[in-house]
Parts: sequence; structure tokens; C-alpha cells
Amino acid sequence: MSKTYKIAAIAGDGIGKEVMPEGLRVLEAAARRFGITLEYTHIDWASCDYYAETGQMMPDDWKAQLQGHDAIYFGAVGWPATVPDHISLWGSLLKFRREFDQYINLRP
Repeated sequence: MSKTYKIAAIAGDGIGKEVMPEGLRVLEAAARRFGITLEYTHIDWASCDYYAETGQMMPDDWKAQLQGHDAIYFGAVGWPATVPDHISLWGSLLKFRREFDQYINLRP
């Protein structure tokens, strides 16, 4: 019986929305190859669109929503023409890193 890994999939802004579907296809192919199961929760906050609608990058219970996941797959954050970088970065990505003690930004 294979283990199921829960992944929070957060496309975020800009290119993140474009590359997230392809990235998930790659993850699924790898999961099939290695006999594991992936379960995704698609999250629409942590984006400048969400900020424009709500006035914040993430809901107040963001950490509780993410805590049950094994991983966060995050696309991109930022849209300087609409939301200043200090708001988008400190309001999402840097919160993830600090609250979950994530200090490595690994890019393939």
C-alpha cells in the first residue's frame, strides 16, 4: 500500500499560474513511477488578486489551513504594478518561510 502525501498547491501570481499545471503533471508522473499517491489542495490565496479582493495576502487562518500538508508547492508571488513587493512578499512567501522554518528556496 502506498503512502499518500498531501500537497498544498498555491499558484500565486504571474508565471506561477502558468507553470503550476505543468508542474503538477510532472509530480503526478513521478508519483506513478515511484508508486506514491499525491493529494492536492488547490489554494487561491497568497496572490495579488486575493489581496485586491480582501486587502490581505492570506486569510487569518492560513497556517491552520496549511499545517496538515506534507509540502507546499508554491508558484510565484508578486505583481509590483498592483501590489508593492514589501506587501506581497512579507504577506505570503516570507510568512511561510518563517512560520514553518523553511530556509531553502530550491529551484530546479
